[in-house]
Amino acid sequence: MGFFTEHLNLIAQIIGFCAMAVAIIMYQNNKHKNILMLMVLCCTLWCVHFGLLGHWTAVAMNGLNVVRSAVFCFRDKKWVGSKLVPAAFILLSAILTVVTYENLWSIVPLAASVFAVISTWQTDPKKLRYLTIPVCICWFTYNTVNGSWAGMANELFAFTSIIVAIVRYDVMKKEGKTN
Repeated sequence: MGFFTEHLNLIAQIIGFCAMAVAIIMYQNNKHKNILMLMVLCCTLWCVHFGLLGHWTAVAMNGLNVVRSAVFCFRDKKWVGSKLVPAAFILLSAILTVVTYENLWSIVPLAASVFAVISTWQTDPKKLRYLTIPVCICWFTYNTVNGSWAGMANELFAFTSIIVAIVRYDVMKKEGKTN
């Protein structure tokens, strides 16, 4: 147990870097359902990471993101297709932020969560990619303030991965340069 407590931050950062690897792969998919399934794994790892660091608003937002991504995988089902579903996730994000509020920086994961709800609600992977950019900006800011090195690196890599995917699937495809 002594090793664990002495190296808690290191263990948290390693788990965060594992989540980052999943995030990089995630945006290179061009199927909505695959992106969301990988997002479930990614957010689960972030829950563990932020839990070890003691940042409970981030844990709550990522925990909610696990549920949201899993639910949105079934968007084609009638019970998920209602516009009340994303509204409910935004409301839950606000409630969880109030419950886990640490300081003013707790609002940043809330903003990220709202953008994430809007982006993952999209069925078009192109819209999902573009609307995920503000999510990266919010989380990068939060991670910088709270010393999550893995989180900062993740957002830089995720942002880069999104840009690569935009070029690959949106720009080059538009220009007729992809297979």
